[in-house]
Amino acid sequence: MTTSTTLSAPTRPSPALSWAVLAAAVVQVAVPAVQAIWSLGAPASSQGDDLLITPAGYTFSIWSLVYLLTIAYGIVVLVRGATGTVLPDRLLRDLLLLYVGAALWIVVAAWESSWGTAVVLVAMVVLAADAARVANRPAPDSTGPSWLTTLARVTTGVYAGWVTAAGILNVCTAIVAAGWLDGDDVGWQLGVLVVTAVVAVALSVLIGGSWAYAATLVWALVGLIVAVRETSGALVVTAAITAVVVVAVNALLVLRRRAR
Repeated sequence: MTTSTTLSAPTRPSPALSWAVLAAAVVQVAVPAVQAIWSLGAPASSQGDDLLITPAGYTFSIWSLVYLLTIAYGIVVLVRGATGTVLPDRLLRDLLLLYVGAALWIVVAAWESSWGTAVVLVAMVVLAADAARVANRPAPDSTGPSWLTTLARVTTGVYAGWVTAAGILNVCTAIVAAGWLDGDDVGWQLGVLVVTAVVAVALSVLIGGSWAYAATLVWALVGLIVAVRETSGALVVTAAITAVVVVAVNALLVLRRRAR
């Protein structure tokens, strides 16, 4: 009985971690703003300009949603003293490192270091996926209202979905910049979309299924289709199939989780 009570008791996030996460969320917004205002080096959004699989420019506006969600969630966590999850400090540590990584990514991109940005983004994918996994764990009512759990899942799912797409794109950019592959070649970029599907499915399983994760990846894939619709039918079809696979897998995972 004692063990059961201990395990079911609500845990509150560390106030210090809560403040640090909110501060980091603000910093990750401030760094690209400062970089853009003073034109300090190349913008991070320029990564991938030489690739056929780079989504249309409008898709990168999703960073505004990402930033809004992270700041809103950080404020709510601080005010409510809850994260809506059963592992609050683990989630907050993931988010703290993720947001610091986002700020670092902007700095490294300004130095035009393709491999540097790729490494930072891959690390961000790992952190974002773990955060989304924690957010998807069943949370007892006593850790906060149900809407807070939903906000945690949407925030982490959107972030994980976008950095998955950005991470793969930046790795490909680094490979092209190194001269190992031609950015205008369709063949290997078709292979990248297949790899994207495999990575997305694997991360979806790790996360446990997330509509936010799936929707964000579909946003990126639709942007890719818009960008190459007059260039390569093969890329359009492959991107569309990848989107369908991502949605189907996440739908099955979400339905399975709800059936438990």
